[in-house]
Amino acid sequence: MTIETELKLGFSANNLSILLEHPLISGPCKRHKLFNVYYDTPELSLMKSGAVVRERKVLRKTLLTVKLASPSLGGLHRRLEWEAPTTQGQFDFQTLIDDPVLAEKMTMLAPQLVPIFTTDFVRRTWEVEFRGAKIEVAIDLGKIVTKRLDGLLYQEEICEVELELLDGNPVNLFGLARVLSRRVRLHPSNRSKAEVGYRLYQNISMSPVKPANLEINPEADPIDTFQHICFECLYHLQLNDSGILLDNDDEYIHQARVAMRRIRSAIKLFSPVLPMTFVGNWNNIWRDLANALGDARNWDVFSDELLPLLKQTFGNHPDILELEKFAIAQRSIGHQSAIATFGHRNYSVKVISFAEAVMSLKNHPEIKSRQKMILESQSTSTPIIPENTEQFASRLLKRRHRRFQRELSVPTRSLEESHQLRLYLKKLRYSFEFFVQLFPQKKMTPYTKTLSRAQELLGQMNDLATAEILLSKRNLAQLDVATAWIIGRQSGYLSMMPKVIAGLNELKAPWQK
Repeated sequence: MTIETELKLGFSANNLSILLEHPLISGPCKRHKLFNVYYDTPELSLMKSGAVVRERKVLRKTLLTVKLASPSLGGLHRRLEWEAPTTQGQFDFQTLIDDPVLAEKMTMLAPQLVPIFTTDFVRRTWEVEFRGAKIEVAIDLGKIVTKRLDGLLYQEEICEVELELLDGNPVNLFGLARVLSRRVRLHPSNRSKAEVGYRLYQNISMSPVKPANLEINPEADPIDTFQHICFECLYHLQLNDSGILLDNDDEYIHQARVAMRRIRSAIKLFSPVLPMTFVGNWNNIWRDLANALGDARNWDVFSDELLPLLKQTFGNHPDILELEKFAIAQRSIGHQSAIATFGHRNYSVKVISFAEAVMSLKNHPEIKSRQKMILESQSTSTPIIPENTEQFASRLLKRRHRRFQRELSVPTRSLEESHQLRLYLKKLRYSFEFFVQLFPQKKMTPYTKTLSRAQELLGQMNDLATAEILLSKRNLAQLDVATAWIIGRQSGYLSMMPKVIAGLNELKAPWQK
């Protein structure tokens, strides 16, 4: 058994010649043609259990491989792997796998295994020394092919770089990826060849993905928890950012913005234990990237939610027809801008660099100095007792809750002040969602639901305020019916604010009796 640690990076085949000119891989390489058959039961039992069985043909030799899936960390994959020579079609799992329970389970399934899909590609490999680490750089070009139940063949392109750690610190995989990205866009990928093959076989198209529930260890060091949260948020982002380039579903933009806002929320929440330079630098970078999607998202919301209401209210009024043409044009401009930003090499380098920075936190001088101070204090009369995640989170959440209550005490509230309340509320909800398991569910559920309902109403108010700004770009000489309707609707929402505030004031925090 080995533990495979590799970073997957997608790129455009058009950039292959540029990539091959990079000094680190411009020398001679090993070149192999690899043909792989992936097996599973007709019910896809292996896929459902997170296991992969593969036969690989290299020249005259056949290798049997078993892999166990693990969560991706910003494109970094770590898997248990067993591999040995075999005879084609014979699945001797008892000899291959040194885990008796797994070996027995796989042996029971062996008679049911049938080919599900194949991968056929050419692999170029180099062994690179980078910052004391030994890394295999592999460039794979080829295709994945499957036959579905309709009897027809379907295929998808393989065009990726794999950086496999042979020896050293995994963080150097991100460092090498960043160096290799100097002239070519290399984007971290969460999808393995096996996952792509299964999706192709099942005819499952890409679709926007919401964030998964977080599981944290209450006893863990806060920095360890911060790293875990960041990689979960990166995973969420990377499941959606490629969809922005497809431009076939507006929800990709929304979910990408959610992922980046959650990253910023985590950075701000954990800022007391993070290096100041890390907080300032990365908070600004993620803010700017989220803002780069702002126009596209704002016009999406206007076109999908407010414009239909305007058309329903005013029918084919000339003002509405002109507005619709304007909105379509502005929405297109916003989407093209988003595609240009998130399809650019600079964005991919920032994602790689952030993952590298998060993985390197424990070696940051500020963190090491703090740890040294804690260690030296243990021999004094007043030793420093470091907080675990539960203690740290409870203290910070209570502080945020008190700040939110102060924000609620504002007697009268303008649209701008309502927007500020919404931002406070959103930060509070994101913070609690990170640590939802630290508090009793019967108290946490009504708390977060109440916050969510209030945020929805405040969000609708913000959408109207944003719409007014969007429509002002037309530079009309006088108000048209659409702008007048939006201003009137804002007044209606403002009249509902006292009721919303009253409900939030009555809200008990999860730690309150």
